Amino acid sequence: MGSIRRGQQERGQIVEFLKALTEDRVLTGRGHAGRSSRARWLVPIAMFAVLVGTCVLYFRALDSAPVVVAVDEARFALHAHSIVKDGTDLAGNRLPLFFHITDPLNPASDSETWWQPALFYLVAGVFQFVPPATWSLRLPTAIMAIVNVILISLVARKLFSSGWYAVVAAGILSLTPAHYMFARRALDYFCQLPIALAWLLCLSLYAESASSWLPATMGLLLGLGLFTHISSWIVMPGYVAATYIVFRRLGAPRRAFGLLMAGFAIPLVAIIPALLANPSLPAEMFSHYKVQTSWRIAERINIYWGYLGPSYLLFSGGSNPMFATRQGGVLPVAAAVLLPLGIWSILRRRGDPMRDVLVFGFFFAPLPIVLAMPQDPKFYTPRDLLVVPFAALLCAIGVERLFERSGRAARLLGVALLVAIPFQFVGFAKYYMTGYQAASAWRFDEMNLEAVAEYVILSDDAARVPLVYLSEDVGSPHAYQWGFYLLERRRDDLWSRTRHFSWPISPSVIPAGSLLVFNAVDPRLDQIRSIAGCSLVQVVSGVAGAPAAAILRRN
Repeated sequence: MGSIRRGQQERGQIVEFLKALTEDRVLTGRGHAGRSSRARWLVPIAMFAVLVGTCVLYFRALDSAPVVVAVDEARFALHAHSIVKDGTDLAGNRLPLFFHITDPLNPASDSETWWQPALFYLVAGVFQFVPPATWSLRLPTAIMAIVNVILISLVARKLFSSGWYAVVAAGILSLTPAHYMFARRALDYFCQLPIALAWLLCLSLYAESASSWLPATMGLLLGLGLFTHISSWIVMPGYVAATYIVFRRLGAPRRAFGLLMAGFAIPLVAIIPALLANPSLPAEMFSHYKVQTSWRIAERINIYWGYLGPSYLLFSGGSNPMFATRQGGVLPVAAAVLLPLGIWSILRRRGDPMRDVLVFGFFFAPLPIVLAMPQDPKFYTPRDLLVVPFAALLCAIGVERLFERSGRAARLLGVALLVAIPFQFVGFAKYYMTGYQAASAWRFDEMNLEAVAEYVILSDDAARVPLVYLSEDVGSPHAYQWGFYLLERRRDDLWSRTRHFSWPISPSVIPAGSLLVFNAVDPRLDQIRSIAGCSLVQVVSGVAGAPAAAILRRN
């Protein structure tokens, strides 16, 4: 009887909570004093539940979803391991500011590819304490995702009168498809998000208290943000300009502007030695990313509006299956109502510079892509990730508009939209963890080099393999994946025995017993087997089951 009575009480509490929600008493805090007091202690409990749920979602199966370690992830891993092991990158540069991405089997080779340092050192920091592995490689970005959820709740707590909207903003960010997907990959696109949210938090604190230390802190933060991703060289100056405008609207003293710029300039000093050591670095970066300097106004406008379109934001999430499941957009579908409602609410009631900054941040997010026009500028989701935190905060403002300035029907709509977000996410996450992995794996590694590595290791354990040759089809990028899978399995000895293979090659230079790795559909296989005196010893299947790689042994 006691358990039945407790169950009835719990159901009664749930009904009372939903009733209070629709009557505008939970989110706004209006109602009897007892209920307001109860709501105050419910807020931290709800926030704690969001954080725990986010940790469970984001840390779960980091080693197997995504199922393939992408080329770019492997690049971060090998360079980070080299930093931990030798204090240098793969090319031997000691603690570099910019990492030169070359052929890992020939680090001295020419390359115009230079990457920002932040994620390399974050991964190296993890590798200091735990061995290189798929899960440890992805741990820094997963932790950043949790930090993002904490930061957005702190920002929202400054923006809203009720703590419930901080819970709403944190929940929306946590359940946003793009945030979830990219938190599970070791890619530096994600590193800009905590910088943007920390900047918003500092800006909101300054708007509240005008503390003298905050301008320099914001400048330093944005200066350090320059080294998170290549697009930050447009993004961070844009945020500095936005800070300047907010300072003007707040009537900040001139000293605040000076401290902002001084803080921003400090990290720039570190660039001087890097440029002296590599004077061609800026030109090589421009060349590698194929930055366009021609006007092409119509094309730029078309690309910009494409990034703001509902098809991309709400349904497809981009055209590249490497970055989109096509089962959900960048944002939850509920944003179709909440996002424009939040923007409209801000524009209709101008006067709060902090809320105006959110509108700026949302519409500014695709601008670096449009200004630079790099290769593949259309619907390249990772380059547009900064839209996510601003959209989450704008959606929370849309929720506020429904609950605080509308009638009962609007509040019912708000409840329905909030409930729809986790329901949509469940379906998205289920497909992401299952069908999407099989459908997209070949785009990340069409030869399933992890399975190839396992076969080669077993072969070497049985009888020493003199050399391992990777076909030119594997190339320099996928050699990073090969190196990572060997590193994860503690087989540095096999890495030292790995070579590139280009046909034609004299069979006499290939030691007997060596293994040669080719794409399973390489049309030269029969010719190579005949001329080079090789036998087909294994056909490796891809994640989806189709033949992926062919392994030959020199007779």
